[in-house]
Amino acid sequence: MTRTRPATAARLPLALVLPALAAVCFLALPLAGVLARTAWSPLPDQLTSPDVTQALGLSLTVSLWALGLAVVLGVPLAWILARVDFPGKPMVRALVMLPMVLPPTVGGVALLLGFGRRGLLGPLLTDFGITLPFSTPGAVVAAAFVAMPFLVISLEGTLTSLHPRYEETAASLGARPLRTFFTVTVPMAAPGLAAAMALCWARALGEFGATITFAGNLPGVTQTLPLKVYLLLQDDPQGATAVSLLLLVVAMGILVGLRGRWAGARHTMAAGQRPTPADVVEPNGQATPTLPIAPAGPSAERWPLKTTVTGFTRLCLEAEPGTTIAVVGPNGAGKTTLLRALLGLTHRAHAEELRLGTVDAAGAPPHKRGVAWVPQDGALFPHLTVLGNTTYGLRAQGVPRRTARAQAQLWLDQLGVGDLAARKPGRISGGQAARVALARALAVRPRLLLLDEPLAALDQTTRAKVRHTLREHLAEFTGACLVVTHDPVEAVTLADRVLVLEDGCAVQYAPPADVARHPRSPWVARMLGLNAWAGTATTEGLELPGGARLVAAEPLPEGTAALAVVGPEAVSLHRVRPSGSPRNVWQGRVRELTALGSRMRVLSTSDSFDTLAEVTAPAATELALAEGETVWVSVKATEITLVAL
Repeated sequence: MTRTRPATAARLPLALVLPALAAVCFLALPLAGVLARTAWSPLPDQLTSPDVTQALGLSLTVSLWALGLAVVLGVPLAWILARVDFPGKPMVRALVMLPMVLPPTVGGVALLLGFGRRGLLGPLLTDFGITLPFSTPGAVVAAAFVAMPFLVISLEGTLTSLHPRYEETAASLGARPLRTFFTVTVPMAAPGLAAAMALCWARALGEFGATITFAGNLPGVTQTLPLKVYLLLQDDPQGATAVSLLLLVVAMGILVGLRGRWAGARHTMAAGQRPTPADVVEPNGQATPTLPIAPAGPSAERWPLKTTVTGFTRLCLEAEPGTTIAVVGPNGAGKTTLLRALLGLTHRAHAEELRLGTVDAAGAPPHKRGVAWVPQDGALFPHLTVLGNTTYGLRAQGVPRRTARAQAQLWLDQLGVGDLAARKPGRISGGQAARVALARALAVRPRLLLLDEPLAALDQTTRAKVRHTLREHLAEFTGACLVVTHDPVEAVTLADRVLVLEDGCAVQYAPPADVARHPRSPWVARMLGLNAWAGTATTEGLELPGGARLVAAEPLPEGTAALAVVGPEAVSLHRVRPSGSPRNVWQGRVRELTALGSRMRVLSTSDSFDTLAEVTAPAATELALAEGETVWVSVKATEITLVAL
């Protein structure tokens, strides 16, 4: 496989190339000096001498203990910095980075004043028989002090790039925070954690200034390899060069082994990334028969929903068991905020009441609410197999392993992806991943199911198949289900009721047919492909904000805030002003033409509003419609429906 060079690499500006080459030479020249001045023939004897091997063993002991201390203290700190907002966070981060920029000897002095015999904690430590200065534990503390920031800062970057939806999904499946940390966060951050640990260990192995200041240079006690190099320079320069070469090889080996991870290079498929079609091995294509969903328990308990949400999203909502609610609205309306409030995962909104059956879960933490969440991309855990993902929630709730695997396999079979149980998420398609995510959520038998645009990332063919599967299984669900969607087809085919949100408030909550006939939001009307103009009712119809007036056959009481709804097929277009029965006529300019099979959708704009019309292709040709052309628009009064807002 040949590697192509970027086209921009052909001509590089010398003003940048020359300083870059000078920088490489500046960094490489001292290293080349070590190689050039090394006496190779006595090298084995110098590196195996008793004092060097003693210093090497002590260096390994001190650096590994320092690494352990940094992991125990630094990993939780990195997670806090990456996941939690708290007052003084910039100061804490600056404190973490301080040892990286302090002169090491200054760090040693600070350690003496903190942990020395006369330091802040020294007397207390002495009472417990602990003396750190000029001891091996003191060397460990000094090495950890200067090395831990490398672990914390590197791991914080890894955790920040890891989207919290994986941890939030684990919580919605019933996993406690600590279980989520060890079973989701740590495995997914493992490559970054390994890189951070390697850098931390390398820095601890090479520590000099803080160690010699705080722990001294005692052979067999605190004299590590860097301190041995310092002594050898005075009596045996060749020996110092040999030991320096050893440390250089170790450091370079670590950096090469990291393969750019410190710089953020990516060599593996990102978590949640879908593979290319060539990477996916599809199942045999045979339809898997849909099995009846197992009852939730001996009595198949059902969970009606009653909730009151305050904050950015403000509403009261009730639903009977088995009700599927499509949540629609423009971007920023508060749809996802509503789901996160029900999960207890946001401060923007709060569920003051979340009654699921007889249980009020409003005050419970996310993992105890009985609310399962399927985010937009499914958030399958990439380090687990399909079966492992589906058993995750069951195991988190204490179900024995064998029972959990059997139940998970049953759910995968029901959703037609049972033959994918052994695969990792990176080896399945988007449609398959959507079904696995649904199986994982249903397997924990939640009291409330939340789906955040579950089909958004799928192509039209796959979306239709998954929609059919989803509809069948939601029909048997014993709780309420909220589905956030921007697709009117999903809203109509999946939902029993539609909740319309705008600016965080519910503007309509009704069956899909009622919403389609009488939309109370211009956004919903446009989503359904209808014309919708908001205004104030008059004795004859509606007055629009720009002063234009529409005549309707059935006007509302004067002064009522209302919406005029007109289907695009009821709008007529003309090249000259029409005469006759239409009572609503205005002039517009064609802004956009869209082909829909054998028909054309024409968007025209006027001074007051836009209008969407639908005409046949021959009619469009006869009218010689083109973008920018002037047309006359007419709508009969009987075709206008006024809806009170």
